[in-house]
Amino acid sequence: MKITPIQYAKVLVALSAENGDVKRVAASFLSFVRRRHAMRKLDDIVRVAEQQIDHAAGRVRVLAETAILADDTMRRGVEAAAHEAFPDREVVVSYVVFPELLGGVRLSSEDEVLDASVGRRLREMKGTLKNSTYN
Repeated sequence: MKITPIQYAKVLVALSAENGDVKRVAASFLSFVRRRHAMRKLDDIVRVAEQQIDHAAGRVRVLAETAILADDTMRRGVEAAAHEAFPDREVVVSYVVFPELLGGVRLSSEDEVLDASVGRRLREMKGTLKNSTYN
């Protein structure tokens, strides 16, 4: 029977909740994954485990993509928008520069994407212009 990354993650979360030697638990878990020839799944296992822990803690991780390096003023605005988008959760924002956005910001969580970028607006305008040209 193949074990899915979600099943491995549930085991990892359960083991991490126990009081014990973290290094020993981690080594034991990795040994188990290795014996099952599932090391290629390790990134997915860790990602799912982090999602489960975040969900249980009422936390959401948000990736903020901006066209330029975000200064303090921009970060405050982005974080306010993220808190508004995810009102009843603790929001943890990570930033990455993605020049292709041209301007604005795109916020992504595991469940949602909020795109307030100039690139998206330009694509929408292009679509509108194409549709109105053919009508």
